[in-house]
Amino acid sequence: MKTSGAYDDFIRRHMTAMNTPTPAGAESNAGHSGPIFLPWHRACLWELETMLIAAAPAGTTPIAGIPYWAWEVEARLNAGNPRRSKLWTPAYLGGDGDMAAGNRVLNGPFADWQALIWNNSTRSFNRRTSAGLIRLLGRDSAGSSTLPDENQIADLMTYTTYDRPPYNKSSTSSFRNRLEGWLGGPRLHNQVHRWVAGDMLVGTSPNDPVFWLHHANVDRLWWTWQSAATPRRPYAPTNASAGTSYAGQRADDVMTSLLWSGWTPNGVQDISTLHDAQTAGTPGYSYI
Repeated sequence: MKTSGAYDDFIRRHMTAMNTPTPAGAESNAGHSGPIFLPWHRACLWELETMLIAAAPAGTTPIAGIPYWAWEVEARLNAGNPRRSKLWTPAYLGGDGDMAAGNRVLNGPFADWQALIWNNSTRSFNRRTSAGLIRLLGRDSAGSSTLPDENQIADLMTYTTYDRPPYNKSSTSSFRNRLEGWLGGPRLHNQVHRWVAGDMLVGTSPNDPVFWLHHANVDRLWWTWQSAATPRRPYAPTNASAGTSYAGQRADDVMTSLLWSGWTPNGVQDISTLHDAQTAGTPGYSYI
């Protein structure tokens, strides 16, 4: 997928979503800083996972799915130092960046990857000239020195409403805003990006494959929260409850910058039946 350019297209779509104010003129965009954040990334995870399964060479066993990275337990499992996690070894995602090499990752399966970088001045994508992703695990002065812990998760699960007006970074008593990490932030989702740092700090963050493991955990936490009540906790806002001033963030609005043009927030609420109309195969997935 990297060789064919299909993987880089996910990076482009993520950056495009970040560059698309939704609704027009708002601080929220097509995939972040508003209610759309969790549904958009759920759909994006589904699209990558189905593509990875389809890309398995003949005669090999396809992946079972994208694993989630339970970052909230890393410090506890690694004597207070999440950098000791086996995730950051050559057998998994490769290690921390080498300070002597511009903080580029020099080992692991992605050591030869060249990142796709957005140039805001020219409004274009360019490939980094040097191979190697950039990481500064917990050591970027502009980032975060710690990962979220289980106390943050316990607090997150006390929120009972998905989102509230003004449906942006300022929303209070909002599960989405707490999980995204703006409320009392940087917390949770945002804190993880800032801890990994490097390529994970910018809009082209899917350059680092840990992006997907991170967002699978975010999605798992959302599903846990959704399923904590009967009937399942709903998305907000609905089209009926919010006027056109929130167009693009409402439950039945079509999400943009995705492979399939038919995704809506309502269409991704139930992971057991989630599917798009252009992909063959069994609908849905689950977390264990």
